Amino acid sequence: MTDVLAQVRAAVGERPAWLVGGWVRDRLLGRRPACADIDVVLDGEVRDAARALARGSGGAAFELSDAFGAWRVVGPEQAWQVDFTPLQGGSLEADLRARDLTVNAIAEPLGGGDPVDPTGAMADIEARRLRMVGPEAFAADPLRVMRLPRLAVELGFEADPDTIAAARAQAPGLAAVAGERIFAELKRIVGADDAQRGLELMDAVGATRQVLPELDALRGVIQNPYHHRDVHGHT
Repeated sequence: MTDVLAQVRAAVGERPAWLVGGWVRDRLLGRRPACADIDVVLDGEVRDAARALARGSGGAAFELSDAFGAWRVVGPEQAWQVDFTPLQGGSLEADLRARDLTVNAIAEPLGGGDPVDPTGAMADIEARRLRMVGPEAFAADPLRVMRLPRLAVELGFEADPDTIAAARAQAPGLAAVAGERIFAELKRIVGADDAQRGLELMDAVGATRQVLPELDALRGVIQNPYHHRDVHGHT
């Protein structure tokens, strides 16, 4: 991991850049990241940095998003990936405040330094709490409704009531999200150690009705007297 970061620093050079998102969160939690999956925010255009990292590491660089100008570099044998994203909103604070949950809205200067935490992420990490950055978070990307239960079961965190309510209000928006994106979150929920809790939280935020309507339809379907649960509970 240290070697990858050194290569990222060399590719970025003197430009202002920050590590953000899940890698920073997991490091603060003392968790070993699932893989070397690193998000970097750069002040300005990111293509040249991505291509420089690919050349220096023997990896492959490609454009990830036309809308946000993001590029991804995948290391040799897919050992790691680094996503470069231009700074959004004109400042680091604005960029972080546009994210989904406070625990994902913390940054560290790529060259070293204190964390940047405009949303109270450090306190939420200490409390093991999932809290939305703002009430518009789920409307900006309804996939975040699924990300909430996924992070809850992967991190062992609790979502606060206001965040659950805001996610539930935007759950119908999942109907317009690409199935591949939804499946990526769903498979991590059902593959987690506490998958049942993840499915229960999917219910709480209204995601089951959108993502697994067949499962939701099993509620209230009574079985014979030898079963103490309805078909939904048994399933």
